[in-house]
Amino acid sequence: MYSLKQKRNYYTQRQILGIVFIIPTVVFLLVFVAYPVLYNIFLSFTDARLLKQNFSFVAFDNYKKLFTNPRFFKYVKNTLVWTFSSVVGQLTLGFAFALLINKKSAGTGLRSFLLIPYVVPAVAIALVTKWVMNGDYGIVSWWLNRMNIIEYRQSPLALPGSAMATLIIVNVWRSYPFPMLIYWATLKSIDIELYEAAHVDGANAFQTFVHITLPHVKDATIVLAILRIVWTATYFDLIWFITGGGPAGSTTHLPIMIYQASFGTFQLGYASSISMVLGLSLFVCVAFYVKKSVANER
Repeated sequence: MYSLKQKRNYYTQRQILGIVFIIPTVVFLLVFVAYPVLYNIFLSFTDARLLKQNFSFVAFDNYKKLFTNPRFFKYVKNTLVWTFSSVVGQLTLGFAFALLINKKSAGTGLRSFLLIPYVVPAVAIALVTKWVMNGDYGIVSWWLNRMNIIEYRQSPLALPGSAMATLIIVNVWRSYPFPMLIYWATLKSIDIELYEAAHVDGANAFQTFVHITLPHVKDATIVLAILRIVWTATYFDLIWFITGGGPAGSTTHLPIMIYQASFGTFQLGYASSISMVLGLSLFVCVAFYVKKSVANER
């Protein structure tokens, strides 16, 4: 039998060991998460510039400049359209393909084929997209011209009305595999006896889908929606590589605006204020998710 002193020493050693193991994680979060966030907040209240060593405190001037900039609200609208449409498309297509590969008749080849878009680099997707939609020799532009949708030697990427829609379609195609895998795992976790019982009670396929499948994927949908909103709203590569924010700013969203302010006009303080607005907006989405999760657990 252990004495009371030995037990205390044992638990003390375990606590010390736990602290030792958690120190690297805490240091990592402080250095690579907390410090950049706090420093960004500080910069948003200064006139810091990329090529200027000294800077001064300007209070809320950057935020005043931002909210009086008419292009800001246009880019906010672009961000909302880009994010909402992309997320809805990704979840819808991902869920549809998850239902498809969940069938016993779906083979490994089909599942592997549907995962291809997720492993293709964004640069390769951008180059192919610009190639097939080139106004001079792009096959997609040629088809659209033959159908009298666009004019001769014109590209959907060069038209303000269709550039964002084209980018959303490309982004949905590239990003649906992640929701597909999550939905597929969720569908696999549903007890098959529920479907068998529903079939015995006379429920048809639509009724079992509405009353069994959909309720079971509700939580997965909430998690996916929050994750995809955060990832899509801050996604920079695809838009920049394909359109660069054009034509005429019709595809410029807040991440591109931050990039242009930082490395285009070298206004680090102004760029920090834009990123703060974007970050706070996404924080609201995350807070909503945490609130819903806590409410569901209760």
